Amino acid sequence: MLLENGLRLGAALTVLSLAPVARAEEAAVTLETLTVEGTGIGLNVPEGAIGLIGPTPGFSAARAVSSTKTDTPQRDVPQVVTVASREVITDLNATRVDRVFNYTPGVAQQNNFGGLTVFSYAVRGVTTSEIFKNGFAINRGYPPPPDTQNVERIEVLKGAGGALFGRSDPGGVVNIITKQPTAERFVEMGGLWGSFEQFRGTVDAGGALNEDKTVQYRFNFAGGRQNSFRDFVDGDRLFVAPSLSWQITPDTKVTVETEFVRNRIVFDRGVIAINKQLGFLPISRFLGEPGQSTEQTSNTLQVRLEHRFDADWQMRLGAHFNTGTLEGESAEIRAIAADNRTVSRDRNFRDYRWDTAIGQAEVVGRFATGPLAHTLLLGFERESTDSRVVYLRSNFRQNPFAIDIYGPRYGQPLPPLTIPRNNLERVTNTALYAQDQIALSPEWKALLGVRFDFFEQSFRERIPRSDVEQTYAAATPRAGLVYQPLPELSLYANVGTSFRPNIGPDAAAASGGVPFAPETGLGYEVGAKLDLYGGALGLTGAAFRIERENVLTPDPNNSGFSLAAGGVRSQGFELTATGQISPELRLIGGYVYADAVVTKDNVLPVGAPLINIPRHSGSLLAVYEVQSGPYAGLGIGGGVRGVGERAGDAGGTGFTLPAYVVADALAYYRYEAIRFGFNVENIFDSEIYESSLNVFRVYPGAPRRFTGTVSVRF
Repeated sequence: MLLENGLRLGAALTVLSLAPVARAEEAAVTLETLTVEGTGIGLNVPEGAIGLIGPTPGFSAARAVSSTKTDTPQRDVPQVVTVASREVITDLNATRVDRVFNYTPGVAQQNNFGGLTVFSYAVRGVTTSEIFKNGFAINRGYPPPPDTQNVERIEVLKGAGGALFGRSDPGGVVNIITKQPTAERFVEMGGLWGSFEQFRGTVDAGGALNEDKTVQYRFNFAGGRQNSFRDFVDGDRLFVAPSLSWQITPDTKVTVETEFVRNRIVFDRGVIAINKQLGFLPISRFLGEPGQSTEQTSNTLQVRLEHRFDADWQMRLGAHFNTGTLEGESAEIRAIAADNRTVSRDRNFRDYRWDTAIGQAEVVGRFATGPLAHTLLLGFERESTDSRVVYLRSNFRQNPFAIDIYGPRYGQPLPPLTIPRNNLERVTNTALYAQDQIALSPEWKALLGVRFDFFEQSFRERIPRSDVEQTYAAATPRAGLVYQPLPELSLYANVGTSFRPNIGPDAAAASGGVPFAPETGLGYEVGAKLDLYGGALGLTGAAFRIERENVLTPDPNNSGFSLAAGGVRSQGFELTATGQISPELRLIGGYVYADAVVTKDNVLPVGAPLINIPRHSGSLLAVYEVQSGPYAGLGIGGGVRGVGERAGDAGGTGFTLPAYVVADALAYYRYEAIRFGFNVENIFDSEIYESSLNVFRVYPGAPRRFTGTVSVRF
């Protein structure tokens, strides 16, 4: 019934996996296969058949599905995917996906919407809001930040992904791969305690439900509460994610995944800059109203039906459904008086609701045409999203709701909500896409792909009443070439385009009822990949250039709204290292230089740097675990992450966020089925500012923070 409903809503499907290139007579390409027993996304595959990949051990990232949606070694793909494995998440004690971005080279923090969601992030100097889970978009509406409890790994595709994922940005996208049902019966229970009164309990359990192990389950739970280094800011979360798989026949499998989230948090816009300078206020100073909270709900269902026709052809049908809500109040700064201490605030009430249905259908196969070996992917996708926004505000010019930032007096009478916004939006998108990976010879491999999107949006503003509709059709091709002079070395080049409609209440309201034209992008890069220590350590280097048109950016003269920059450009280079050098040592690190500026505009100054994009950024995380002797199971590690100076607003006004370098440390001990862990973030208690929207919305980073964990598996 679930699958039938998904198909009626436009379902279709995704083969989040598939196969390496086939063998052709003269292009002696060796088929590489990977058999996964209930731990990956897809069928259990016999030797030599097309298969899907499972988790990669350690910090290794030899394979990733996000670049091609096929099981192709990264060295054969003309694009880079940085993978944060489950070990990285565990070593960092990260409970939210966005915290893993600190050690994902090329990814920068952006607007977090007052702590409510991963509203945006940047890859290679390009800001995006697109984030995927198992190949399905999950950023529709305003869902809570993704929890790491049921995450197997996080894949960051660098460069244009529009040919596969549709509306996106040419810098890259994040694709989260979840934990899957398993044949192994186990229960793992854990607890986390940390600074600012944080505590969290978790359960991860799985196993087979029948003797022949054709029915398997996975159950993940997380619940906890924490305060913050920010005054009066706290939150709590409940996360439940049961999943079930049924191997109907050796060639057919159905998987059902669900996820339920209840999240409460105090909406927090951070601190402000005085005369474009930070540091006058302590990073703990809260300028909203204590006691005002926002509650979020998110309910998700994913269904996948996979069938293997033979060793060379496989299909997958998938559907994703999500419904969610966001409701709560906040007080937010809008202006500052001439005394540089009295600020005007408005009162905000939000009631957002959304429903999303996405269907995907994909077929993948391998065949030969003469001396050429092909891996062909054909796909269809249909999305429908309905959302409702009720957003009420007070008029800060008539009722300033003022507060002294140096001596705040909370608890004033609340001003009336006199500025209403009430709108309905419907977005539908239908897409067809094709991709061909071609083995031209043992040394040369090519990739060609294109996606056609047919996008429709209707936006109705009830107060004041207006109606906006737009329809677009777009093609997003990509192409790439790989040359392997040595088995360990790949040289590659690629070019790709992107298409993303500028939608939502802000896009319509800020443009006077006429929607912004869609954003388009072009990205190209050249690079090299080198595998060392038998593939245990992967090194990559890439030079890139990305150009975009009609990019939405925060309006420096209208806080809370956007304008479209005429054209922007990001260019630079990236170096990464990821792997398990030895059984004892694993690491992930990288450095990115990104020069991101406005190139054409009627409002913003040409040459102005893009907001929150550092020219220099980098990180390195290394962990050493003793493998034998009396200290076997003891792991110690540390990391350093640095971010250069960057623009603090979009107007090129000279307001900048200072550069910072932060050091972290970790230690753990495994004894049989028990693991004890201890982490220290920001060892030297540095004062840092992670991102901002303007001088009134600057998000400070956490000071020194301790967390301890214990888990037992039985």
